[in-house]
Order: sequence, then C-alpha cells, then structure tokens
Amino acid sequence: MTLSHSIRGVTYTFGNLRDLLAKASPPRSGDELAGLSAASAEERVAARFVLADLPLGHFLAEAIIRMNRMKLPG
Repeated sequence: MTLSHSIRGVTYTFGNLRDLLAKASPPRSGDELAGLSAASAEERVAARFVLADLPLGHFLAEAIIRMNRMKLPG
C-alpha cells in the first residue's frame, strides 16, 4: 500500500508506518532535532490525511517497535 497524499499538486510520500506517524504528530523540538518531524505544515496535514484513511489491518500487520525477547528475573 502506498502511503502518499497530494496537496496543491505536491505529492508527499511516506516510507513506512513509523515515518508516517512521526510526520503526522504535532511538532516537538526533540523530533525536529532528531530529523523525524514533518518538514512543513503541509507535509504534516498530508500525513494526517493518509493516517485517517489507513485501515486498521495495516497497523496490525506492520511492526512499529521491535520487541526484544528478554528473560525476566525470578
């Protein structure tokens, strides 16, 4: 599934769900310093449009955070 949306003739494409969620979230200084936030308000809006149209199954199919198998003490 292509994660993209066009606004005023400019198409914004997001590589994966993690990138999409980062770009759709409100601007935060830490995200900007890490290079994760949207480059513009238009890109943020485009990400939100894509996120709104994304079926729930896509969230279930794509891992956002990799879980490490750790042994718990005890």
